[in-house]
Amino acid sequence: MLEKLILLSILLLLGIISKNQTIIIALLVLIGLVFLNLNDMALNNIKKLCLNYGIVLISIYAFIPIAKGDITHQELLKALLTWRAWIAIFSGILVTHFSKYGIKIMDTSPDVTTNVLVGIIIGMLVFKGVASGPLIGSGIALMLYSIINFFINFFNKI
Repeated sequence: MLEKLILLSILLLLGIISKNQTIIIALLVLIGLVFLNLNDMALNNIKKLCLNYGIVLISIYAFIPIAKGDITHQELLKALLTWRAWIAIFSGILVTHFSKYGIKIMDTSPDVTTNVLVGIIIGMLVFKGVASGPLIGSGIALMLYSIINFFINFFNKI
């Protein structure tokens, strides 16, 4: 239990340094769950719920301009005829592709997700970036791993 608390506390400290409320709240909740000494099955159920509800909440956020009437169907159809719309659509397709692999690597290699979160915190501190989701970050990491492994295997055969 002590090792878990130390690792979570280090990440919490990084969250505090980067002033990332999302990471701070998440880590405080997790530290509380560790103190409750929940079993793996309970934690896996919480993990599954968080992923599902997190995606629902982000989707609600994205559709609020439509619900407020800030975007009409005419504006949306007109926007579809622009090059910016097609780049945005392509970006959405890429994000879903990365996320699909992000879920897989988050389940099989949780260390990758933790390192992605550390990278997000560093990006916020050093580059004044905005926090992004570990799901997409993990998917991008897996894609980069695959590219690097391809070249390593290619050059090892030469």
